[in-house]
Amino acid sequence: MQRFGASTWSGDINNDFPTLEAQVPLGLNTGLSGVPYWGTDVGGFFHPVPETGELYARWFQFGAFSPIFRSHGWVWREHTPWAHGPEVEAICRRYAELRYRLLPYTYTLAWQAHALGLPLMRPLVLNYPDDPKTWTLDHEYLWGDDLLVAPVTREGATAWPVYLPQGEWFDFWTGERHLGPGGVTLAAPLERLPLLVRAGAILPLGPIVQHTGERPLDELTLQIYPHGTSRFGLYEDDGRTNAYRRGAYALTPIVCAAQPGRVSIRVEPAAGDRSVVPAGRRYLLRVRAARPRAVMVEGAASSSTSARRHRTPGMVDGRSGIPLRPAARRGGARDHGDVGDVARWRCNSR
Repeated sequence: MQRFGASTWSGDINNDFPTLEAQVPLGLNTGLSGVPYWGTDVGGFFHPVPETGELYARWFQFGAFSPIFRSHGWVWREHTPWAHGPEVEAICRRYAELRYRLLPYTYTLAWQAHALGLPLMRPLVLNYPDDPKTWTLDHEYLWGDDLLVAPVTREGATAWPVYLPQGEWFDFWTGERHLGPGGVTLAAPLERLPLLVRAGAILPLGPIVQHTGERPLDELTLQIYPHGTSRFGLYEDDGRTNAYRRGAYALTPIVCAAQPGRVSIRVEPAAGDRSVVPAGRRYLLRVRAARPRAVMVEGAASSSTSARRHRTPGMVDGRSGIPLRPAARRGGARDHGDVGDVARWRCNSR
């Protein structure tokens, strides 16, 4: 399985919260065994107890941050989001859309699994081996290096304990800042999966789509949490063939450098086969920062531009520095991740 990158799943499991809780350490151990592609039957396969909307929603949230994400079971009609009422359907839609938005990030993790042998779903001890509290921590994990996922696996829970390793961490939904190492208790109503972002993270997000062939990835949102100097290498290929094995792929370096009173962001030219990168790609920069006094685009001051809060964004063309009106969202797409105070700009690729 390790040699050929085969995927597996946890088997025909029961539909209860103790079984859901057991999936997290199982997935972590599978990844550490050299099998990065693993998943579960969302909702559980066998139904020794009646299926509940709460269990399905919590399992679906976990599935959205599993390498293999599928809903499957003996009674297939109970494994569709709309089988559990409009509230659960809306929750599942939110996490399915977030899964699609995160595909540029997650696809890069798949490249890391191929090139480096790293699992997508990583125990905290892999990144923080000097922290003894991570050595037996098996109920939360890292999705790549930058997202900390803490699935809710107890029935009726509306708050959830999370351990944070060293550094600053930000609530993905609210932008609230937390400092590790140490534990925090996060609000976890049914619609919210505890999800935190590491300071310094650069998250490439795509648009909400119904399938990957719906439109080219001609606009990317870079959701950035400045801290020191951080980097992310965005991986891309044609998404269909094995041409990447012959070098038909590109890696785009993205660098953020934060200093007192100043944040600079560089999207460098792609290395490798640039034909896999959509021509004329635009980047929407979404930065967790205070309102800036000035914005410099490619070294030229854009004095007529004012950065606003997330809900009323100001956008700047990256080449000309001409202010643009906020772009209409395609297909009525919703914008996930209310990260608190952010400034946003839109720019073209080089």
